[in-house]
Formats: sequence, structure tokens, C-alpha cells
Amino acid sequence: MRTQQTQKSKRIWLWLIPVLLIVIYVGGALHYQHRFLPKTEVFGIKVAGKTTDQAASILDKNIKTTKYIFKDNGKTVITATGAEIGISRNFKKILTNIETSQSAWSWPVHIFTKPSISLNKATAIIDSTTLNQFSRQTAATLNKTRTASHDAQLAFKNGKLVTTKEVNGNQISAAKLATVIKHNVLSDQNTVALKKAYDQPKVTTSMKTFKQLKTKLDSISQVSGVLKIQKHNVKITKNEVQGWIDINGTSMAISKEKVGKTLDKLDNKYATYNKTRHFKSTARGTVDVPAGIYGWSINQTKEIPALISAVKAGKSFNKTVITKGTGYHEDGTDIGNTYIEVDKQNQMEYYYKDGKLSMSSAVVTGNPTKGKATPPGIYDIWSKQRNATLRGENYATKVSYWMPIDDTGVGLHDSPWQPQYGGDWYLTHGSHGCVNNPPTFIAKLYDAVSVGTPVIVF
Repeated sequence: MRTQQTQKSKRIWLWLIPVLLIVIYVGGALHYQHRFLPKTEVFGIKVAGKTTDQAASILDKNIKTTKYIFKDNGKTVITATGAEIGISRNFKKILTNIETSQSAWSWPVHIFTKPSISLNKATAIIDSTTLNQFSRQTAATLNKTRTASHDAQLAFKNGKLVTTKEVNGNQISAAKLATVIKHNVLSDQNTVALKKAYDQPKVTTSMKTFKQLKTKLDSISQVSGVLKIQKHNVKITKNEVQGWIDINGTSMAISKEKVGKTLDKLDNKYATYNKTRHFKSTARGTVDVPAGIYGWSINQTKEIPALISAVKAGKSFNKTVITKGTGYHEDGTDIGNTYIEVDKQNQMEYYYKDGKLSMSSAVVTGNPTKGKATPPGIYDIWSKQRNATLRGENYATKVSYWMPIDDTGVGLHDSPWQPQYGGDWYLTHGSHGCVNNPPTFIAKLYDAVSVGTPVIVF
């Protein structure tokens, strides 16, 4: 009898256990409807069995007070809360996505295994403004006692190319620190390694581009040259050439401005444009004549690229300087010995050919009492015209011979309307600025001179 009862009890339990398991399973599934499965953690915080609203409240509270430890070489340097870093977002959307992705019917599995949570890192949980401010302040505070990094450098010193190795410091980059913090937070890590935020040198001696630059600079470090200026051979030393080179990190450039300054010095010493001349006149001895439009200077627009190209080639150069203007002579002469001289004080004009006085005449220059004085200066005949019409503010005068000398309309021409020349006649009957010549004299002068002949007015 007892045996039958025992067997009956076993049969009941055999039916009851599955039913009980089913009840527990179903009950568990119902319990985890709209709740997070067992062992669920979000951003390192346990939310198992919680609804999204409950979990959001827990996350918000915990993340704001969660301590983040900043270590350097194994030592804790500073700590900060989530609120200080800027973790203060509403997590409900993230939590809803996670809860929706979980199946309540799989709850037994998660008792033994932690559910895999995939967080969309594009959904930032850090306020960028707060994070960046924290990173800047932290970097500024820590860097006061830290060593700055320095890039490797190449520079010319005392005529030699010198390499300075990079310095690996331990100062913090605010931008890197913000990136490291964000990565750690999204990876559920509460410890931040400050070393990952070090401001490392951007240029090192091991870089390919650095080595290439060094090779390039080595090839031009010995470049020197000679500029031929008239009868002068001006030496450009290698130190001066090196001074033209600007080195920036792993790149270099030959400075147009610095080459130009070298040429400015040569202009000041050798060029004649815009300079006062000491001129030995016919009747007044040596006089100072102010600058006019006659003269030459170095044509920097063309010379600078030529010198840069020569240096880049890595070979020493020997070249004649490129000039602009008039009056450049390889023998070093300026005005030369063929020229026209206009002496306003004596109202005389002289033409010298190959150093000898060829012809002369009294003339009438501009009327100074009416503000029309012939401008003094060194000029040249830049054109010759027959039967031209000279025009001014209130006149149009026809002349047979016209030779302009400056860029304002002043020149030499015939003036048959003048009854006399020389003396003080110009003070009452002077021209508008031109040099009035007797018709018979200028006819001969016109045939004798050529375009480019210097004209000295004083």
C-alpha cells in the first residue's frame, strides 16, 4: 500500500516540476516585460529588473556622481565626477533602444551570462562644452609643473646646418584629453591614462619628411655666388644664402623678402635710379643734380626668381645682375660722356659728344614766377617726334621738333615765337616747363642726338 502511495507521489512531482518550471519561466518572462534582463549593465551601472524610467533615474544620478580617476605613471593625479566632466544627458532614448532589443523570454539565459549591450557611440552622452572646458582647465593646471614637448628642428648656425632633436615632454593636450575622456566614458572605463593625452612632438628626427628636408638643406648649405654689377664682382657668401632660407618643421622656402633685402643693399650701393648726382657742369663747376627718371636699378621682379632658382639647384652661381631703367653700363659709367646739359641759371644748353662740346645755345626754360619752372634732374631723351602738337591746360602748340625727357610732358623743342633767348627773359616769358630752343639750333641738335641720350637739368 505504501509503495503504491510513494509511486503515486513521484508521478505527481514528475508532473508538478515541469509545470512549476513553466510557471516560473512564464512568471519571469512576464516580470521582465518592459524591464531589463538579469545582469544588464549600462555604462557600468546595474539596471537589471528596472524599467526604462527607473534605469534612467539611476543612471542620471550615478553618472553625475561617478568618480573618474586620472592617473599618470600609476599615480592618481586628479579625480572628477561625471557632472564635472559633463555627463548629464537624458538616457531614456538609449535605454528604450536597449530594452526593446532584449527579449523577456530569454531571461533565464542572462542569469548565467551577461547580456551583450551595443551602444551607439554617435549618441554622445557627454556635453561637449562642459567636457572641453574641463579639459582646458585641467591641462592648464597640470601643465604648470610639466615639461613641454619640442619639435625636432633644422637650422643654420654659424654657417652650418644644425639638427636639434625633439623633446618628448609630459604636458597635456586639452584636445587629446577630451578625446581620451570621451572614449573611456563610452567604453565604461572610469580610469583615464593621462599619458594618452600627452602633447607629443609633431616633428621628429626619425620622420621620412624630416630626413628628406635635411638632405635637401645639406645640398644647398654650401651654395654661394657672385653677382656681376657693372665692373664689380659682388660676392654672396654661403652664410648670406643660408639667411634667405626659412625652415618650418619639415618644409623649407627661400624667402623672396629676404632675397629682396639683399638686393636692396646692392641697389643702395651701386644703382643710380632716384639718386642725386655730382655733375661737373660747363659754367658752374661741380653741382648736385637731383634725381630724375634717368638711372638704373636691380630688376627684383626678375632677379629674385633667378637667384631662388640658382640656390635650389644646389650649385654656386656666377651671373650678371638683371637691371631695369636706363644708364646701366658694364664699364661702370653713369651719364657717360655724350649728353645734353641744361643750365637754368645761365639759360644755356650744351651738347657734349664723346666728351667734347659739340654745340651750344642760349635757351628759355620754364617760368618760375608762374610755378612753371623746368624741373631739375637727370633725364634722357626717350622719344623723337617731328611736327608734334604739344597740349596743356589752356594751349595746343605745334612744333617741328619734339624730344620729351621726363614723364610729365617736359621736353626740348623749337620755339619760333620767342624773340630772344638767354638772360632773364625766362622770368617774364618762360615756358610752361619745357626747354625752348632756337629753331635753327634744335634742327641740328635733333639730327645729332639719339634716343637714350642723357639730359642733365639743374
